[in-house]
Amino acid sequence: MTSVDDIKEIREKTGAGISEVRTALIEAKGDKERALKILARALGAKGGKKSERTAKEGIVDCYIHSDHKIGVLIEMNCETDFVARNVEFRAFVHDIAMHIAAMNPLYVSREDIPEDVRRAERRFVEEEVSAMPKSKEIMDQIIAGKLESHFKGITLLDQPFAKNPDKTINEVVQEAAGKFGENIRVSRFIRFAL
Repeated sequence: MTSVDDIKEIREKTGAGISEVRTALIEAKGDKERALKILARALGAKGGKKSERTAKEGIVDCYIHSDHKIGVLIEMNCETDFVARNVEFRAFVHDIAMHIAAMNPLYVSREDIPEDVRRAERRFVEEEVSAMPKSKEIMDQIIAGKLESHFKGITLLDQPFAKNPDKTINEVVQEAAGKFGENIRVSRFIRFAL
């Protein structure tokens, strides 16, 4: 059985529609935590379907850390100015800007990493691993793992979200796309630090 209070509470947390929340609660047999996970998957799936639509509206937001030594400018795009003016959307963009200030990614996505940076990192890792007394297959696996870990650390969309490390920034953006009903994407950012 689903109560109105449970539906209201979950709607406030997720922004999902009443029928979506009710369906998730029924599927979860009234377990609110399970219902939240079900909704996160559903909203993320919706966001994935919307990712092919053009996002030409949006906002530029900034975050200045309390010590005034770190600042971030971010451009986040959406499909309509209606969403761009939404207070929750603006808060979401600000959270991403705070994440950038804290985690210092260098690129938005892996596609943005220049080829010369990729090659230089590969050479560095290969040199590091070459001293290990391992077979070629094991060394190749170690190199692949080290490169994967490094590129995840410098790419915004691959990083665990500072406010919820169980999700990557990409997952958070996809959930926001599902919540707002539009394609949302991080266009670019710049981080300044003294």
